[in-house]
Amino acid sequence: MIQKKDKKKPDPSEKSKKPAVRRAAAAVQQPRRPSRILDYRARRRFPESSNPYRQLQLLLRGSMPLLRQKAGSLAYRFRSFLDRMIVRMRERTPRHQLIQTALFLSAGVAVAAFAAFQALYTTATTLSFEGRELGTVASEEEAQFAVRRVEDSISQVLGSHYSLEPDKVSYTTGLAFRSTLVEEADLEAALSESLRVVEHGYVLYVNGEKIGATQTQGAFEGLLDQVSAEFRSENTISIDFVEGVEIRECDLPVEDFTNLADVALLLNSEKDGEVTYTVKKGDCWSVIAQDNNMTNDDLLRLNPGYDIDKLQIGDELLISNAVPYLTVRAVQMEYYEEDIPYEIEYRDDSSMWEGDTKVISKGQYGKASTEAKVTYEGVTEIEREIISRDIFQEPVTEVQARGTKERPSWAPTGSFRWPVSGGTITSRYGSRKIFGGTSFHGGIDIAKSYGTDVVAADGGEVIYAGWMGSYGYLVQIDHQNGYVTYYAHNSKLLVSVGDKVYKGQHIAEMGSTGRSTGNHCHFEVRYKGERQNPMNYLP
Repeated sequence: MIQKKDKKKPDPSEKSKKPAVRRAAAAVQQPRRPSRILDYRARRRFPESSNPYRQLQLLLRGSMPLLRQKAGSLAYRFRSFLDRMIVRMRERTPRHQLIQTALFLSAGVAVAAFAAFQALYTTATTLSFEGRELGTVASEEEAQFAVRRVEDSISQVLGSHYSLEPDKVSYTTGLAFRSTLVEEADLEAALSESLRVVEHGYVLYVNGEKIGATQTQGAFEGLLDQVSAEFRSENTISIDFVEGVEIRECDLPVEDFTNLADVALLLNSEKDGEVTYTVKKGDCWSVIAQDNNMTNDDLLRLNPGYDIDKLQIGDELLISNAVPYLTVRAVQMEYYEEDIPYEIEYRDDSSMWEGDTKVISKGQYGKASTEAKVTYEGVTEIEREIISRDIFQEPVTEVQARGTKERPSWAPTGSFRWPVSGGTITSRYGSRKIFGGTSFHGGIDIAKSYGTDVVAADGGEVIYAGWMGSYGYLVQIDHQNGYVTYYAHNSKLLVSVGDKVYKGQHIAEMGSTGRSTGNHCHFEVRYKGERQNPMNYLP
């Protein structure tokens, strides 16, 4: 076999060398011209400058041809290198290896395509209710399980069995994007929302009683804040309710939800419940009524049968038949100035009766800045805890003279008793209509049967005993402390002027003498000659 001799390929580097040799030979053959010295004007046109920026610009401009030549040479060499590498690879690689490589690449592409398909798609089941798609899960078993859980949940809330109508639910199985799959809990939520038989909500209880239900989170908290708002201040430590108030989160039948406006009206209303007040020393009917924003008649209507002039310590008066639906319990910090009671120092005085006292030097209350924690239920204070007390003014002790002289039986005690026991008040102190006209009544009339005992309201000396015009038979007693008492319309007098009488002594018998309309005792109290309301002095 005749072998062809490979023609030797010309070396590109040799071609590039020939022009350079020719240029060098030409340069040798041509004589070199002597350089010409530039005159003054030519030197001025030569582009030179002392500015560094300008010098750099001139350097780059002059270097551009050389740089382009170098770049072209490098590009040519790189292409030649790639051509040689490709020729060598073709000569060395057998054909069957190329086929194997192609098959391997095809198989890889197929596997990648299958993996991509598996990653993007899957067999899944879509649940529909009344023709509307609710969601897609991995299998029909999961969809059916979600339906059963919804049915069980609704049955538990309703308290009876509940199931979906079969013709309203459908299951569709096929290929689906994996990204469209939902969790089973999400499918249950979508089905529950479509049914709207049971909804998630919040229920308000007061003392275990269901008051209302709502789907709005925080709505009941807002209503409770409105109820307690008037009891809240910048010094409030805590605030809650006397009643047991609870908000529970749960699922409810849709028909159980209530109108928030109705709940608000109920929480701000009143309910049946008694509010009472216990009478203390120094209380009187009118002050109790005023302190509770009532009139005397209002208080009497709630307490029929009471004598407003005969309150006893410890009596319980009904203040109201209604109480707030919710009673707010608030704990507040209070800062205030308070009086500090002064002490009393006694000095015996033999010239005064036992039990009598006289102020020698008056005492003065001290002052203190106080910080207290106070608990209220509604407007009623139930506890006060003193946290600190800073005294900035000390109290001044009062000095009193105290009598040591034995008191006679007739000596005044300083307080009055009723002149008639068990009588009925028929006329009070003040203006009244009588005998066809209006007059001022300077005392009280206590009616009882003819001949009833009339006794001295306190010890003292009789300064008048006899007939006195419209008073009829009258007794006046001077109690030697500025007070004088009158006992009028008596049928019989048992004392005389100058007699010393003791408290409770029988001084006269009831009658209807003078200007009178029936058997009664007209009783007056005068202090330094001025009429006083006897009801302010009687127990």
